[in-house]
Amino acid sequence: MKSVVKTNDKKAIAYRTGLKFASEAVKGFGPNGKVCGLTNGAFSLLSLIEAVLHITGPADVTISTWSAGLYDAGALNSLMASGMVRDVRLILDRSFKTRQVGYSLYIQDVFKDENIRTTNTHAKFVLIKNDTYNVCIRSSMNLNENKRCENYDIDDDIDIYNLFNTFADDLFAKMPKGIIEHRAKVDPVF
Repeated sequence: MKSVVKTNDKKAIAYRTGLKFASEAVKGFGPNGKVCGLTNGAFSLLSLIEAVLHITGPADVTISTWSAGLYDAGALNSLMASGMVRDVRLILDRSFKTRQVGYSLYIQDVFKDENIRTTNTHAKFVLIKNDTYNVCIRSSMNLNENKRCENYDIDDDIDIYNLFNTFADDLFAKMPKGIIEHRAKVDPVF
């Protein structure tokens, strides 16, 4: 079900559960656009990222997630190899390494420590930036498949982008590289 919702002089395209493909969930999104919706678990955050990248074109991407799966990390690596993701930064919760030892080793191997930071986070957001777009995706979805109702909001809005990007820039400037799980290192920066 599609509807149009007016928010602060912007029209938002709103979708409700039942969509099978992320590309349908971003239909109509463009410069200065806004899309919000609920998914029935038919697509993942990575699928949503890919659908947005097909609109924006190649871009730099920052992802903040509490959890990430092997498939999604591999698929993100494929987006990098294709050139759709020019540069990537990952923000993970400090507990990720203790919860998913094998996954964390794979992610460190693929994305390298210089592109990874950890903190105390449950925030799930994605930043997609190029010369035309400043996109921020906020979602309940982690970077792994989850067959549950999830929400998402996508804005091409410089102010929203800057709010989340300032947090990411600050974390990347102050936190040691890689997946750090020790509170003694994470908490002072947090």
